[in-house]
Amino acid sequence: MNKEIDFFSTNEDIAMLLSFRIKEERIAQELKQSELATRANVKVHVVRNLEQHSKITLDNLISIMRALKKLDIFNDMFDFAKQRIEVDAFNYINEQKLKTKKRVKSAK
Repeated sequence: MNKEIDFFSTNEDIAMLLSFRIKEERIAQELKQSELATRANVKVHVVRNLEQHSKITLDNLISIMRALKKLDIFNDMFDFAKQRIEVDAFNYINEQKLKTKKRVKSAK
């Protein structure tokens, strides 16, 4: 399974990766699906559907992330201003490189 999300990732690829990573975290915390469901106040089939079929509502996803104590992930995920600054800096550096390139004249 591809472990990175990029521009070419489909929605299904992203959902599968997200569900895979949540399952990995559940296992790392030594939780059974039923224990996670109880902590998240969701039914066991919600956790099972997430892990097996990558299907979940946003409300249930938030509940599960809260139960795994991983809500901090959302802070960086939605810091669009920070991401724009990083992209702007990257674009600025590339523009500077383009400006400083000098052409080599061919010998005649």
